[in-house]
Amino acid sequence: MSRDIRTKLILVFLTFSIVPIFIVTLSSYNAYKSLVAKQVSLVSNNMIESTVERIDHIFKNINRITLSFQQLSMKPGELTAAEELKKLINNPIASSYDFYSARNNMLFFFNNLVLGNEYLNGIYLFLPDGRSITYGINTDLVVGYNPLQDEWYQRTLDKEGGLYISETNIKNFILHAEPSIAFSRALYDANTREFLGVLMLDCGLDVFKGIDKGIVPDITNMYLVNQKGTVLYDNLQQSIGQPLPESLIHYSSLAPGETHEETKGGTFHVTRPFPDNDWRIVASINLSKLNEQFGVSERLLLYIGLTCTLIFVSLSIILSNLITKPIVELSKSMRKNKYMNLVTTKKYLERKDEIGVLYTEYNKMIQDIDSYIKESYQNKLITLDSQMRSLEAQINSHFLYNTLESINSIAEIEEVESIAVMTKALGDMFRYSIKTESELVPIQEELAHVVNYLTIQSIRYEDKIDFKFQVPDHLLTAKVLKLVLQPIIENAINHGLEGTIERLIITINVWERENELFFEVVDNGIGISKEQLNDLKFLLSEPPTFGELGRRDKRSIGLKNVHSRISLYYGNKYGLSLESEKYVGTKVTIIVPKTN
Repeated sequence: MSRDIRTKLILVFLTFSIVPIFIVTLSSYNAYKSLVAKQVSLVSNNMIESTVERIDHIFKNINRITLSFQQLSMKPGELTAAEELKKLINNPIASSYDFYSARNNMLFFFNNLVLGNEYLNGIYLFLPDGRSITYGINTDLVVGYNPLQDEWYQRTLDKEGGLYISETNIKNFILHAEPSIAFSRALYDANTREFLGVLMLDCGLDVFKGIDKGIVPDITNMYLVNQKGTVLYDNLQQSIGQPLPESLIHYSSLAPGETHEETKGGTFHVTRPFPDNDWRIVASINLSKLNEQFGVSERLLLYIGLTCTLIFVSLSIILSNLITKPIVELSKSMRKNKYMNLVTTKKYLERKDEIGVLYTEYNKMIQDIDSYIKESYQNKLITLDSQMRSLEAQINSHFLYNTLESINSIAEIEEVESIAVMTKALGDMFRYSIKTESELVPIQEELAHVVNYLTIQSIRYEDKIDFKFQVPDHLLTAKVLKLVLQPIIENAINHGLEGTIERLIITINVWERENELFFEVVDNGIGISKEQLNDLKFLLSEPPTFGELGRRDKRSIGLKNVHSRISLYYGNKYGLSLESEKYVGTKVTIIVPKTN
């Protein structure tokens, strides 16, 4: 038992100490993880947003150059690039010198363009017949190269003036070529929409220089992909010109303009489209490696939670032992109290807390038990004496009933009818009162007992009493508590005939409503004054006690007795109520539940 209490106390202490620690630690840990995740998402989005802005700036710069190229004048007051191209187009027998002159006229523009954009490897102008004007840095076109059948050239024409962006690869038609990306646009006369040729800017991978600024290579992989899913650039420069890794393919297949974020398999994926082209930035961040950087804080939270747990476990064990040790000592003392060998204890009596009270009360209980044992023998003797008296009273009742039967027989022989009737009725009443099969009897038997009583009273008061019964036949078998009507009728006769010579009429009505039985005893006697009626109602309102059973006095004449018996047997909502008016009469109503 003591071990059970100790275990329960430890469990209680642990529940109210470790559980809050666990909840707080878990909440803090989850909050920290959530904060880290939000910071990762925020940093990643800011990083990618910055990357998108840098690339978009490059794209817009190239788009501006290619759009404005044909409208630029090579030198103030000289022909525009478009006019130079027209001269060559309209001269089918243009010589190499003519192309050389046109290139020299454009050289100022070419130099400014290359100096202003370090990532430009070369600028190439292709006329509609495939002839070209080139400007390269340590590079040039392969001799005799004609682009008219190449895929990039056809795709540029399909754009109808739009900007075409090639794959990131080595251009075989360029001498000393290295991996690069080309931007090309078909040129048209602004007025006549005459096709003037194709402008191509070949850009080295330096065009993407700085777009991966702020990226931690060991944690983040960032890919710039085109609409085909081909990697144009990655921060590790290991997948350029290759398809995007399979694990990231579905992230690059989003609809244009759609942004996506997802955490999957310990990796945070972000996809961001470009506003002005069909490129996408696809980034994957290894959360496991990232969390290693924050592991110190996580471990610190766990260490604090574990330390608090160990402290509270130790305190729980110590406190439970301090509480249960006196209980163990008390249980040992109680084991000595066998076979009525009652022993008190002197331990812990000096303590002023609950343990001291417990030991003091234990000693007091042992003393009370000792006194109780001594008194119990006296109580047993009193019980035996009460049983004997009850048996004697029952024997006396049977003796009285048998004597009344003898008197009735003699009265019939002597032909004294009134005595015969009274003794017969009184004998039935005694037999009914000593009937012990059950406290509940059929209404028919209770009414028969009332009839016997009224028979005796009719002989006593001759023609001063008359009584009526209004009871439905189907209620005669319903059961009611025994001896509840006769005391009320007795009360009506004793009080109703006081100070009057008029005939007393007593009416007994029985009916049912909502599974309850109502007994109504109405008389036209002298009635009760308001003061007496209020006293009686107050008496009835007092809660019943066992000491009141069988009690009679001049105020109640059995009313309180009946009300108490009904309330104790059926419940407080049942009992009797009283109405009376001086010189008019009295009505007593009994309510009990219907039982069969």
